Amino acid sequence: MNNMGTLLLLSLLSLCGTAVRAEEGASTDGKFPEFCGDRECPKFHLVQQYDSFELRAYEGTQWVTTELDDGFLGFGMVTSFRRLFNYISGKNSQGIKIEMTVPVLMQYPSKDTGRNATMSFFLSPSLVNPPQPLDPAVHLENSPPLSVYVLSFGGYALDYDYKKKAKALAEKLGNQGLSFDDSVRTTAGYNDPFTLLNRHNEVWYKAK
Repeated sequence: MNNMGTLLLLSLLSLCGTAVRAEEGASTDGKFPEFCGDRECPKFHLVQQYDSFELRAYEGTQWVTTELDDGFLGFGMVTSFRRLFNYISGKNSQGIKIEMTVPVLMQYPSKDTGRNATMSFFLSPSLVNPPQPLDPAVHLENSPPLSVYVLSFGGYALDYDYKKKAKALAEKLGNQGLSFDDSVRTTAGYNDPFTLLNRHNEVWYKAK
């Protein structure tokens, strides 16, 4: 995604509204991870900390998802974000507004698997029965518990940065003989555009 598309996406992120803090933490010691800021994020258990990456075990999670299209000048990505934002803004079967959470997750097939790239918003476990989307391009999905290798980095990240970090993580995992699923590259973004310091970005690979 080029700079223009990124700026448009960041502009949409700034409209996310007031967030809520999770009642329980998402890390090994029960504290809310600092990188989640004021927003609720998925719970995980830190399995192992390596030199420059970590292995996390996530609880089962629920997401609202749409197909991710980069499109011309990155406008496709903005369209994908808008679909999901409309859902949490009330364009759903119950007409309710849902607090924005983190991360914004994007999954890219790294091989010719026939699977499309997707963008997802995490849905709080407090939504026991999330409302159904009204937009046919948006759907709900449940992710079972899974373990992922995570490499974190700071700054304003563009697609080039995520790809570079994903490649670095894959090389580190390979060098250490760790088994992982390289068919999908996952990126996770945690900050709105007005967060200037201590920005947090991640790339994930599912552990085998």
